[in-house]
Amino acid sequence: MKGKFFAVVLLVALSLVGCSTFQPVQGNNIVATDNIEVLGRVTLECPANDAGFTLLLEEAKKQYPDADDIVNIIVDSKKTFSKVNYVMSAIVIKYTN
Repeated sequence: MKGKFFAVVLLVALSLVGCSTFQPVQGNNIVATDNIEVLGRVTLECPANDAGFTLLLEEAKKQYPDADDIVNIIVDSKKTFSKVNYVMSAIVIKYTN
């Protein structure tokens, strides 16, 4: 009886360990409206210890060479086993004045 119970508990624990979850870490919901052109959205996933604004802006400039800035930045954490990544996304803009 104890063996079956242990097997069930172990099976449940192993199935939960393999799950990947997203959690909101931070959000910037400011909307810029004057003198801008929206170029699109950029998304980047990287290890939590490497994440940052500069890295996301560099990725935006790779995808949109005319980009001036990024706004409405959203950062989520993605946990898989013991690894934590950040999934960062933002709206890419170009100033028109």
